[in-house]
Order: sequence, then C-alpha cells, then structure tokens
Amino acid sequence: MAAAAGDAVVGQLVNRLVQVVAENVAFIKEIKEQISALVDDLTSFEAYLRQASRNPRANDNVVLKDVVDKIRNVVTDAEDAICKYTVERKHYKDKGWLRFIGSAAYYAKVNAAARDIQGILNRVKKIREFHGPALQALIDDHAKEQPAIHLMAPVVEEVDVVGFDNEAKTIKDRLKGGSNDLTIISIEGMAGLGKTTLTKMVFKDRDLQYEFFTRLWVYVSRTMNRKQIFLDILSNFTKNTKEFQGMNEDKLADKIKEYLEGGKYFIVLDDVWTEHDWNCLRIAFPNNNKGSRVLVTTRHHNVASRVDSTGNPHKLKFLSIDESWELLEKKVFRKERCPKELVGDGRHIAIKCHGLPLAIVVIAGVLNKDSTTTEWKRIAQDPYPIINKEDMSYNKLVKISYDNLPYNLKDCFLYLAVFPIGHEIATWKLIRLWIAEGFIPMDGGYSSELVVTAEKYLKDLVDRNLLMVLKRRADGQTKTCRIHDTLHEFCKNEGASKNLFYEMEVAKSELKIMPRRICVHSTVLDFLKLENKPSSEHVHSFLSFCSNEIEIPNEHLAVIPKSFRLLRVMDIESLKFKLFPRQLYELSHLRYLAVSTELKVLPVVFNKLWNLQTLVFKTSENTLEVKADMWSMSKLRHVHSNTSMVLPPPPKNAKNSSGSTDIQTLSTISPSSCTAEILEKTPNLQKLGIRGNLAELMESKGGVILFDNLQILDCLENLKLINNALQNSKLRRCPHSEKFPRRLRKMTLSNTTFEWKDLNILSLLEELEVLKLEENAFRGEFCDASNIVFKQLRYLRIGRTNLVSWKVSKDSFQALKYLILRHCNVLESVPSVFGEVESLKVMELFCTNGRAANSAREIQDLKNKRKCGFQLSIYPPDH
Repeated sequence: MAAAAGDAVVGQLVNRLVQVVAENVAFIKEIKEQISALVDDLTSFEAYLRQASRNPRANDNVVLKDVVDKIRNVVTDAEDAICKYTVERKHYKDKGWLRFIGSAAYYAKVNAAARDIQGILNRVKKIREFHGPALQALIDDHAKEQPAIHLMAPVVEEVDVVGFDNEAKTIKDRLKGGSNDLTIISIEGMAGLGKTTLTKMVFKDRDLQYEFFTRLWVYVSRTMNRKQIFLDILSNFTKNTKEFQGMNEDKLADKIKEYLEGGKYFIVLDDVWTEHDWNCLRIAFPNNNKGSRVLVTTRHHNVASRVDSTGNPHKLKFLSIDESWELLEKKVFRKERCPKELVGDGRHIAIKCHGLPLAIVVIAGVLNKDSTTTEWKRIAQDPYPIINKEDMSYNKLVKISYDNLPYNLKDCFLYLAVFPIGHEIATWKLIRLWIAEGFIPMDGGYSSELVVTAEKYLKDLVDRNLLMVLKRRADGQTKTCRIHDTLHEFCKNEGASKNLFYEMEVAKSELKIMPRRICVHSTVLDFLKLENKPSSEHVHSFLSFCSNEIEIPNEHLAVIPKSFRLLRVMDIESLKFKLFPRQLYELSHLRYLAVSTELKVLPVVFNKLWNLQTLVFKTSENTLEVKADMWSMSKLRHVHSNTSMVLPPPPKNAKNSSGSTDIQTLSTISPSSCTAEILEKTPNLQKLGIRGNLAELMESKGGVILFDNLQILDCLENLKLINNALQNSKLRRCPHSEKFPRRLRKMTLSNTTFEWKDLNILSLLEELEVLKLEENAFRGEFCDASNIVFKQLRYLRIGRTNLVSWKVSKDSFQALKYLILRHCNVLESVPSVFGEVESLKVMELFCTNGRAANSAREIQDLKNKRKCGFQLSIYPPDH
C-alpha cells in the first residue's frame, strides 16, 4: 500500500471503529467515556496524517507506512475489546433479576475493559509522540513534487511465442481494414496474459511495416509522465530535442501533430492504466484521414471499452492446455523434445498454470532440461509458490495492480482467497460476506446502498481483470466468478502477511498470532478433532468450503463457537450436522451464518443472534418451521433456505410491534406465510420465493386469497413461485396482473401448469424484464402470442413443456435479447419471426429436437445476412 494513502487508510479504520461503537451503543454505557476519548484521539490523528500525506514524497515514506500499520493494530485491538465487553454486558443483562448474584464479578470486568481501552488510548498517544517529529517534517516540507520516473518498458521475449497466431490475425485485420478515419483498437487482459507479447508480434509484422509510413511504440505505465512521453515520441523524428525541453505539454503535442500529419501512422500505447491518461495523450494524434491507427493495451476493461473506436475491445484469451504445454516444452527444451518420463508432470504443470503465459515462462525459468524427475514432480504438485516469489516478474506485475487498488478494494480483493483455489463463487454470497466483514463503508445504516456499493467494488475488480466472470444473470450482472489460480496464491500470501486471514492446515494449526479470519476446507474435521484446539478472541470469521458435504458430530462442531466467541462470520454450509450446539447461540456478534442441518424447526433461542444480517439455512427436511421471532431481529436483511419456511406471526400488542422493516430477501417461504400481517412487516422486501402447494396461495379460502397480499410489496422486484403440490394438482388460473406487485422486474414460475392463454396476463406487467418459465410452468400444445406485447422483456426462458406449435408476431417481444429453450422436445419449430426481432442477440436450444434446431439455424442465417451480431447455441449439436 502506498504510504501516501495513509490518511485514507486511517480514515477507513476510524470509520470502522465508529461503526462498531454505533452498533453496540446500548451496551457500552459504562465505558463510553474511554471509547469516546479513543475515537476523538484517532480522529484528530487522522487529520494530522492527512496533512503529512499531502507531501509528494510521502508515497515512499517508511515512517508513514509504519504509523498506518500501528494504527491498524490499535483499531483491531479496540474492536476486540469493545466486542468482548459487549458479550459480557449482554450476558449480564439477560440474567434479569439474577444479575445481582454476579454483580461484583461483572463490575470487575467493566473496570478491566475500561483499563483495556485506556491502554489502547495510551498506545495512540505514544505513536503520536514517537513519530510526531517525522510526520511534522513531512508537513513542514514544501518541496515541489519531483517528476515521475519514466519506467522502462518490460523486456518481452519474442521467441517461442505460442497461441497468438489467430489473435494476431484478428488485430492485423482491424489495423488494415476499416475507413480512413483514425481508428483506436484496444487489447485488454489480466497481468501476464501476453498483451505486450501479442502487440510486439503485430508491431513487427512485415506486412504492417510496409502498410504504415510511421510506426512508434510508447510505453505508458501506471506512473505516466506525459511530458517525457511526448519528448520520447519527438526523439523518433529528430535527434535535436533540446529545443523542445522548455515547451509545455500542449505545445509538444502540437509538434507531434505536425510530424504525424503527413503520413499514415501506427502507434502502440502499451500499458495504459486510466481513461484520463489516454485523454492526456490522444490530443497528439491527428485524424489525418489516411487510415492511421493507434493500438492500446490495458489491464482495465473500462479503459479498453471506452478507448476502442467500436466500443468492443479485443479480450485476450487464455492458452489452451495443449498450447500451454507447447510453450512450456519450448521454453525448457528449446528445439529438443521433452523426455517421455517428464511429459506427464510437464502437462500437469501446464494445466495448473491455467493458460497464463507468464506463469508458464516463470516456471520454465526454474526448470531446465537437466532438472531431475523429482524436481518436475515437486513443481507439478504445487507450482504457485514459484510463480508468486517476490523476485519473479509475475508477482511484480500483480503487486503493481494490487498497489494501485483503492484502499477499500484491497481487502475485498485479498478476501477472494478465503474460498478454495478454483472455487466458483456466487456473487450474492461474496457481497453479503464483504458487508458482514465490514469491508463496505457503512454510511447511513444498513440499507440497500451497501449492496450497490459492493456491486460497484465487484465490477471494479472485473474491469481491472483481477476477477473472472463465469456466469452472468439474465440482466447482465455477474452471477458467479472466480480468480485465476495464480492470483489466488498472491491473495493468500498477501492476506496472511497482513494478518487478514489464514488458510488453516492441521499441521500448522498452532499460530503465535491468530489471524482475524480462519479458513479450513478439506481438513476441517481433522482440525475440529485436534486435542489442543486453537482459541482466540481475535478470530472474527470461520469459513469452510468443501466440494463434498461433510458430516460433523455435534461435539466437534461446538468447538467453533466455543473457541471463537467474537465470530462475525460463520460460513459452514458444506458441513452437515443434526442439531445446533448451544454455544452457537452465544455468538451475539454474528452477522453472517450459513449452515446445513437436519433441523425442521428454527428454535426461539435463535433470537439471541440479534446482530445477524444474513442467514443461509440448508436442511434435508421438506419444511422449516420458524419459532424464533424474526420480527425482533432488527438487523436481519437476507434469509435464504432450500426448503419452505413457515414464518411466525408477528407479535400482537407488543410495545415495538413494528418489528423488522428492512428484510430484503425471503427465499423461500410457504404459501401459508403470505398473510397480510406478515407481509406488512416486510415493506422493503426485494426478493421473495414461495414454495409449496400454490393452490393455498391462489385459491379462495374463507373469502381470502393470500396471493392478493403480494400487492402490499411495493419494493418487490424478484418473485419466484414454485408449486410443490402433487402432479395431479393443477392451478385453476394465473392471478390477474393487478394482483402482482407493481415493480416486478424478474419472475420465475415452476410447475404452475398455467394455460398458454394466461401469458397475456404476464405481458401486462409493465416493468418485467426477466421471465423464467421452468418445468411445466405452462402446459398446452399451442401458444398464440401474436396479439400480446412484452414491452420491457429482455430475457425469456422456457423449460420442460409439451408445447408443439408457437405463434408470435414481430411486436410480441420488442426488447427481447435472450431466448432460451430447454427440454422443449416436441416443439415443431422456433417461430421464424424471431429473425425480425432486432434486439434478439442470443438464442440457446438445449435438448429440443432436429426440427426446432433447423428452424433456429434459419433464424441465424437471416440474422447473419443482416449483420446483427447474433449467437446461436444448440446442444446436443447434432440430432
């Protein structure tokens, strides 16, 4: 982390401490004076650091970095002290009239907590006294900012290049084709993917040497020096650059224009980091209407997409397994072939590099043709420590990207390594975990704005090519993601060095300093069985993600809450157990809980987890009866269950009968829980899943139709209706459109067996953008949708159905972009009119039949003739 960002770091740390204080304000009255003094002192110190950080030379100042690290430790200890005290305070308060029995012991703990906070306050004062003179020197020093050092371009070997031939051809075609206007072409990709290598291939191509009168290579870098770059460009035209030294940057740009104006030029801007840098440089490149081209390489998607003249940058691909092995073999053995006994381990190494050329090159730099079989096997087992060694080029490239992240994003990025290597991460889970861990700045309380901020962070990491999107939602948002295995290793090492988290192995379970977060994956049962189990008040998160569900005896599971009393996050969804250990209910600071169990009742005592924000509850039972008073859990926001939850009725005539008004997710609940009394308690509900016998929901009982209560939910955007009734049970009719929540954007129906004529009702939902008709959502051999209009629908998925003939008009789906058909195996054809729907870009057919597939191909031919950028996917490909 750059020291110059010290003020921002400390500011975030202070805000985090203020947040902890605000969350526990009801329980810290006895030590409020000491805590207020600590917060005031840290706030004052932050202002002092902000002044010091403004000095241009602060970026490399060791003292400032040391101060920031010490303040981080101070805040961490203060958080622990406050949380530890609030646990004792709540236990004491919960004793009721019995509390007088242990009052002496309790007040001794109050005094101890006050002394702890006072001790932390004294540490802050000592930090300020000890480092004050050096910080004051930074403040008093008014030295002018030194010009940025112009970095030398990285050395790129151009021999043994593998896998870029087709990509080079694509870039060449863009450079040579198109209009005579100045065209900007961008190449994007993560660090080490070969952007510079590919660009060098293109730049030195003989055809292009004859095509362009002037060819220039400019290395921009993260620390761009605009004036130096302009001088370097001018040095290509004249050896006498002394006359330009005194010119300002705008005049230098004008001089460059004069030299470039007369001929067709090709300029490479390698390693552009920001759109601002591009805008600062582009003024020097004139549009001389001679077919000139500028090729930009960048790690950042937002830069690439905004710079590229078409808005469609070239996204560099990863090498295939065969290409990876070919590159490794060439780098190690040059013109010789790899001995047969090493091929197996060599291919295994290539696979583990996951198509990243620089990772392969780094490994090849360690191996050679004389390396022993044992050495090859050792590296094949775990190549990542070599790839991520500090003195290796790949680690340096990743470190630059990491150092350039805003402070808030750094912990979010490193946190990705709490998941196992190669793990497919659900973004909704990642976002909830970030919020629970306190990584998302909390302004104005618990609101949907936190999610919006977290989604921006996620997008930023994707745009920087530090996070790979695996699946997207129907609206284009990221559904699942992962990080490249080499980045995972970097995050794991960096996170451990900052005491952010630790991936625990049984053999390494004894740590001198316990980290804030512990991850135990495949060895979790062995870890829980340890006789000398680790215990620490500093551990705030326990996470375990296993590929297979592991059954855990209750006595072993109890180790987690018993050892780590201040847990905020407990994600053990991959561990299955029968009952909740009683110690779990003592985790009053818990914010995120994900569990798998055989329970069919959520007991009343669950209310003790009063800080809980997100509950993920997986059970083998068909229903889950919630006995706990959810309405008194004021911080609860998201409740996910794989079964149908029967919710408790809100308390009547209670003093605080308003209950929770901020629950945003309930997925899934029983039809019987859709009463007016319950839904009135969730006015901010955004996502709702209902599972069970939907006849209970949609049919009148005593003159009451429960479905009508959904109109109360003015904020609901996502509704899922899953009918789990017997196969012979059919719903009479789809509810009228005015009965649905008015702001619905996404809807999923499963096994509802509506008639196709009722599709007209759904078309009247004016804001509907995504419609998923899963298995038997609609039944009938004929669907006439020619007279209905979906104005906003962008995504339509039809699952298993007996539909044979389907009639639509050009105007039926005016905004449709995705059409997905699954298991529609008797459908005679996809209506040809879809070829005239201009918005349609993607069509997928999964397990349909030959006739439907052929009609889809005809639509594809029509789209291709119109050059609409249409994609068709058919599986199986041949029938």
